[in-house]
Amino acid sequence: MAAKMEITLSSQSHIQASFSKQERHIITKLEEKRGAPPEKDCPDPEVSRQNFRRFCYQEVSGPQEALSRLRQLCWQWLQPEVHTKEQILELLVLEQFLNILPPEIQARVRHRCPMNSKEMVTLVEDFHRAAKRPKQWRPPE
Repeated sequence: MAAKMEITLSSQSHIQASFSKQERHIITKLEEKRGAPPEKDCPDPEVSRQNFRRFCYQEVSGPQEALSRLRQLCWQWLQPEVHTKEQILELLVLEQFLNILPPEIQARVRHRCPMNSKEMVTLVEDFHRAAKRPKQWRPPE
């Protein structure tokens, strides 16, 4: 089991740069409050989240293994040994909030990489206000 975990962690370490500024900021803030674990024990949170969300039942031999694998992936993503309940809930709520936004607003919010829930809500409100304003004509340049 330990050898399998080492392989998983080392194979994910090369993808460190792929997660968003928002995830990096949230995880940094969470780690500051609790103390960061050694880097080798902390796989990329975005990769871990994606692994959890994309897991398929067909990847394993049966329901027991599927449930066990889901628990492992969830633990890897949310890191309950590092994060408080409140921090874990915040990550889940932010992820769900982003997922329920209309696709065009979701893309814009992801592009702007808000650093917390307040920034995310402000961006969404700004996009709603901008959508309600009449378009102004601009002469061609």
